[in-house]
Amino acid sequence: MSPTGPVSSARAPKVLDKALRVLGLFTERRPDWTTTDISRELALPLTTAHRIVRALESHHLLRRTSEGQYRLGLAAISLGRRAVASLDLRVVLRPSLEWLSGATDETTSITTFVEEQMGSLCIDVIERVHPLRISIEIGSVTPLHAGAHARALLASLGDDVLALVLARPLKRLASGTITEPERLRVELEGVRECGWAFARDEDHNGAWSMAAPVVDASHTPIASVGFASPTARYAPELEERGAQYVVEAARRASARLSAVS
Repeated sequence: MSPTGPVSSARAPKVLDKALRVLGLFTERRPDWTTTDISRELALPLTTAHRIVRALESHHLLRRTSEGQYRLGLAAISLGRRAVASLDLRVVLRPSLEWLSGATDETTSITTFVEEQMGSLCIDVIERVHPLRISIEIGSVTPLHAGAHARALLASLGDDVLALVLARPLKRLASGTITEPERLRVELEGVRECGWAFARDEDHNGAWSMAAPVVDASHTPIASVGFASPTARYAPELEERGAQYVVEAARRASARLSAVS
C-alpha cells in the first residue's frame, strides 16, 4: 500500500495516539502552537507533524490563525461541550444561579450555545417575586448577536463562530438590537476585556441584562449565567454591582464545572 493510501489497521492506533498527543498540547496556558513547535515538543518528524495538523484542521479540530499558528477549532470546542452535556448542567450550576438570584433579586438564568440554531439556549431560570419582572422561558433560543447572555457566549466561542454569525443578516429583535457587524465586533472585544456583557432593549424591549461566560477546566466556553431586569429598575450603580455579581456567579459556576468534569 502506498504512503498516500488508507492507514492500515496496524498503524491506525499509533496515528491516533499521535493526533491525540497533538490535541493535548493546546491548553489554557498555551492555546497557540506552530507546526514546528509541535514537532519539537512531541519529538515528531516535521513532516509527520504537518500531516497530523492538516488532518485535524480538515476536521475543524484545529484552526489556523492569521499569525500562522494553530488553535483548537470549532469541532474540538463542540466535542468538549458534548462531553459536558453528559453531566446535568442544571444540577451542577444551580447553586451558582441561586446565589446570583439572591444577590440581584432579579430573574436569573443560564444559557448554553446551540450550534444547530447558532443561538443561546435557556436551560434554567429562577424568577423573583416582583409585580414587574422579566419572564424567560426554559428552552427559548436567542440569536448569538442579541442580548447579554448571547454576547457573553459569542465573545468566548472564537472567530469561527463569529464568522458564521456575521455570514448572515443580524436580525433586529428589539429597538436596541445590534445589527451592524463592526459595532458587534467592538462590543465583543469589550466583553473579552472586562469579562461580562451588558444589554439594553436588545432581545426584548423594556429589559436590561448582564451575563458572564462559564468555562470548564480547559477554559472551553460551556454556558453563560446572568440576570435580567425591567428598564424601570435600571440605575448606573446597579449596573456596576451587577457586573461584579455576574462575574462572581460565573466564577462559582466555572469552579463547580471544573470540579466534576
